[in-house]
Amino acid sequence: MILTTMLTPTNQWPGTSHYAAELGAQRRCCSPAKGRIHHDILVVGGGLAGLSTALSLTERGITDIAICEAGQPGDGASGRNGGFVFAGYSLSNEALTRQAGLSQGRQLHQWTQHAVGLVRRRIDQWDIDCQANDAGVLLADWFGDDASMLSFRQRMQDTLRFRLDWIAPSELPDHIRTRRYGGALHEPGSFHFHPLRYINGLIRVLQERGVTLYGDTPIQSIKPPSQSHRLGADRWQAVTEQATLSADQIVLTTGGYDRGVWPRLTRAVLPIATYIATTEPLGDDLARLLPNGHAVYDNRFAFDYYRPLPDTRLLWGGRISTRARRPDAIRRLLKADLARVFPSLSEVKFEHAWGGWMGYTRHQMPILGQPQTGLWHATGFGGHGMAPTALAGEVLAEAMSGDETRLRAYQRWQPAWAGGLAGRGWAQATYAWLNLKDAWRDRVR
Repeated sequence: MILTTMLTPTNQWPGTSHYAAELGAQRRCCSPAKGRIHHDILVVGGGLAGLSTALSLTERGITDIAICEAGQPGDGASGRNGGFVFAGYSLSNEALTRQAGLSQGRQLHQWTQHAVGLVRRRIDQWDIDCQANDAGVLLADWFGDDASMLSFRQRMQDTLRFRLDWIAPSELPDHIRTRRYGGALHEPGSFHFHPLRYINGLIRVLQERGVTLYGDTPIQSIKPPSQSHRLGADRWQAVTEQATLSADQIVLTTGGYDRGVWPRLTRAVLPIATYIATTEPLGDDLARLLPNGHAVYDNRFAFDYYRPLPDTRLLWGGRISTRARRPDAIRRLLKADLARVFPSLSEVKFEHAWGGWMGYTRHQMPILGQPQTGLWHATGFGGHGMAPTALAGEVLAEAMSGDETRLRAYQRWQPAWAGGLAGRGWAQATYAWLNLKDAWRDRVR
């Protein structure tokens, strides 16, 4: 059996991200794979899940690893996102405990809390210059409903032992200068950073540890081991235009940019778009609006998210869609959103604007597992991947080293068909309905 792919280079969006422009020539680029090559382990996908899995394996003494990326590592969602590092999954915390039960739900969530700390320790351990800002992340109340926010805070403490610090509306101007919100919740230990610089640092560490990284190497097909025992036929094979790579084990970490490496996995992940733009430098105005440097998102379904950058730009993101849009259209959409929160910035120019595909599963949990002997996968992190990808790397590395204890905790969330084109239509209709509900709630506040 041959598993074919329609995987294309990952940067499918027009325009350049601020991250890529800011990093410039410092970005580590990787050459394509050529010829017949063997590695013990081949990771398909050079985003955070793939890089984190490889790094966790090297920490367990396994170094004959190669990573293949269709474009360059970080070209996909991992290097194009908002840069928020905080706990949890795309699945809501309350749904998590309903589905997994209180005890295991609490444990699963605590693993993501530990993963936030793991990412931060790695930044310090390897001196990764990724502009990490420890001011943390605020969840701002769009609806001015203190009672709901405080109730949510108490439920998180009672069910998950998850601490969130309350910032009352009267105190919020010390953190965000806007009349748009009521109060806010702060997650201790959370932070925000430049994701592409973090990826750049991980590439350096991996290369120093002997891991091979191939860029511009889209996989055309993968073949399971053959029973004929011809040369290399007893190993997995990944075929590209210029190379055939054999490996004892393959790890699939392709996310929302997967175009068919393993069809069942591809069908289980729905690519959903989000949009980001960065303003021109704001000078002292930025510190006036965000005095403590917090990253912020709000409690609507399709929320705004934003954070200050070191050069006094404001990174602004938002919207959820099944459509790819050009930079000019993204600027128009996000400019209107920005003006609702900070009217004083209504005439500010967005210099860079871009989008990216988040990989969502129907059950909104990441898919971690081993569907066949020697084939592993970690994908479907949705819009919540900065810490869970580090966790997934640890879970897979443990399992590949012989301890599947934590991997088994994710087995209730198997690959389930996401609906294809019909699923995208259903998702767009669902988003529209939930946005209408948020608009009604805002109207009656």
